[in-house]
Amino acid sequence: MKEKFLERFGETAFLLGKLTGMDPKILLAQSALETGWGRHTVGNNLFGIKKLSWLERGVEAETKEFDGVKTSDTFQTFVSPENSMIAYLILIKECYNKAWAERKNPRLYFHLLQELGYATDPVYAKKCLDVYNCVE
Repeated sequence: MKEKFLERFGETAFLLGKLTGMDPKILLAQSALETGWGRHTVGNNLFGIKKLSWLERGVEAETKEFDGVKTSDTFQTFVSPENSMIAYLILIKECYNKAWAERKNPRLYFHLLQELGYATDPVYAKKCLDVYNCVE
């Protein structure tokens, strides 16, 4: 599963990294964590991005929070998973600019995302770093 995921999205992450200065392993690690290495995607959304005001198409989906509580929310849908990577980068640059400034430093980047409220899981940064360290 891991190898297939990295093969499928590695080149896109690399190219987007070249374009934006983002460590491509950050994109791969976070999307792998959010989707279980691609097993759980809704609407080609690799990052669990909630409905964005500046894009059309959202889908209502049930999600399980870190504490096991199930909830329902509207998530952004994309025509391709690659488009979700692009939208993710825009979202981080525009709404989480402190994290964006650290996009080459995975430890600080993930901790800032957690601190800034990207995810509700209190150990989200650690989980992201654990997956990051598994990405070749």
